[in-house]
Amino acid sequence: MNRKIVKKHNSLTDGYIPDTPRKVLPDRLLNALYYKFEKEGEEFTLSIQELKELLGITSQKDDKRIFEAIQILQSPIVIRNFRYQNKEVEWVRTPFLCRAVKFRSETNEIHFKIEPMVIEAVKQKGGYTPLDLGICNRFRSKYALKLYEMYRRYRSLPHNRSDVANDQIGIIKKSLQELNQMFSTNHTAPSKLFGQNAPNAPINRGLAEIERVTGEKIYCFYDRSSKLFIFSWGRRVEDIYPSPECIIPTSSIEPFVQWYISHFVNKVDNPKSYHQKIFQQIISNDFGNLERYYQLFLLERGKDPKKCFDVQLGKFIF
Repeated sequence: MNRKIVKKHNSLTDGYIPDTPRKVLPDRLLNALYYKFEKEGEEFTLSIQELKELLGITSQKDDKRIFEAIQILQSPIVIRNFRYQNKEVEWVRTPFLCRAVKFRSETNEIHFKIEPMVIEAVKQKGGYTPLDLGICNRFRSKYALKLYEMYRRYRSLPHNRSDVANDQIGIIKKSLQELNQMFSTNHTAPSKLFGQNAPNAPINRGLAEIERVTGEKIYCFYDRSSKLFIFSWGRRVEDIYPSPECIIPTSSIEPFVQWYISHFVNKVDNPKSYHQKIFQQIISNDFGNLERYYQLFLLERGKDPKKCFDVQLGKFIF
């Protein structure tokens, strides 16, 4: 099977299409047209059938939706973080398409031209997000596609270290405002975007769809102290934990052991040996009341233990 890989410039990945709640097709169309732009440049012609193939669409009933999506891309979208006229641009509102001309022909051809400001942004040296159109086209919700693009954008990048993460576990933080922009929603409460028992909340629904389509598991919780949504992903489960029995990630064992000793141990004859003994007990899951102590450890760091525990795995994910 011929995979169609888009190297989407991060100025577009970091941006968003406003005023399109629950509409995933405009985002899929942008990716499809960007793929064609990479192959042929800022002007190109596609038949309706060719365009539908790029979008993974087979039904004739979807032609109207495609035309509506084209109109949306002729309205302003938001592009972020690039240079223009030797200045750093935080964001700009500009159409993605400056022209779309549909010809009267048997193949129903449409001639597209990308907006010059978009060309100016994507020609700048910078990172890109690799996306497989075949995978992106399988998403049926805007929430899943935008979260997947975010994941692909940051999955290989380093991040700031924390007490419960290392460079082998990816983490990205987003505010309520940033996610509202990404999803074209207007929620004022974090619980409207994500909840432990809210399968239809945008983030829950999107992450479940990503796992169903790709097999990739992305975790999320809301950190009340920083007022940020924390997304994380890691290697395979067997690589994240030091043993099948261990219930806390390898990266968290050392800071937890230090915390436990400083809080609950007065004096030992051989601190180094005692430290190693606790370490091994945690790995083999023989440490008494480990789950309760670890919950206290998380609480002291401002994290909700329930949201840090994966019930299906029976393990803490942070």
